[in-house]
Amino acid sequence: MGSDLISNVTVIGTGQMGPGIALVVNLAGLPVNLIGLSIEEVARGLRNYQAALNFLVEHGAVAPEKAAQAQTLLKTSLNIEDARSADLVIEAIVEHLPTKQELFQRLDALCPKETILASNTSGLRISDIAACMTHHPERAVTTHFWNPGHLMPLVEVIQGEKTSDATVQKTYEFLKSCGKQPVIGRKDLPGQICNRLFQAVIREAIYLVQEGIATPQDVETAIKAGMGLRFPVYGPLEHLDAVGLDLGIAVQTTVLPSLCNSVEPGELLRSLVADGKLGAKSGQGFYNWSERSVTELQRTRDLFLVERLKEAHK
Repeated sequence: MGSDLISNVTVIGTGQMGPGIALVVNLAGLPVNLIGLSIEEVARGLRNYQAALNFLVEHGAVAPEKAAQAQTLLKTSLNIEDARSADLVIEAIVEHLPTKQELFQRLDALCPKETILASNTSGLRISDIAACMTHHPERAVTTHFWNPGHLMPLVEVIQGEKTSDATVQKTYEFLKSCGKQPVIGRKDLPGQICNRLFQAVIREAIYLVQEGIATPQDVETAIKAGMGLRFPVYGPLEHLDAVGLDLGIAVQTTVLPSLCNSVEPGELLRSLVADGKLGAKSGQGFYNWSERSVTELQRTRDLFLVERLKEAHK
């Protein structure tokens, strides 16, 4: 069941992330009101919700009885005013600062002061999103569910410049009660915690290909068959402690001077975009997507993740 402190949740946004977040909360036994901007958007959100739930049932991660119960806990709405009754509102709309600011300003005036207002932003600062809140900015917090939200255990809880400790703790406990593995970021930086780590890896991966040091395939094999394989149980700081911090200094002294330290997007990445090679959606990026299927790649990802989810539930 969900946290005793939060018993009613509203999710605003029926795009990529909102339906999955709603599903997570429903599976924890709590009601959710999923709010969209139009009948068409809500219908699309319901299809995505159902597809995610069917996938979990099909692969044995959720029992059919539990799935049926979850569905009874979901309702939909086209009216932001319906968020007034929620203990927690999670925003999962377009990643556009002025649009998010406008929504949070409206929610700040609409919702009781006890209602937590959370953003699923993946890169914006909650301090900036909440900058227009004049009533209770202390109840604004980031809850970044990693995509796909119904399969990935990580949620980043980021404390803004005005976010209260109580808001952070209450949100953290709620997410734990939903079966997630939340982490807390006490400083509100762009990219939060995991995206900052991920962007450091992406920057070096692009650099290795750009400089002709390795092919895209070999860079990704090095990650998938190397450090990525042990990361679920053996993090980088645990690794340093295990091998010895003196050895860590020795390796860093040798390697760090040659790492890419650019504060701009990589030359190769900018060149590909300038040429209209935008990845799978244009058919060409680092790979030729006329010869590969991004749908199959994502399905392979989801099959891997659902097995990890099942293991965690044992």
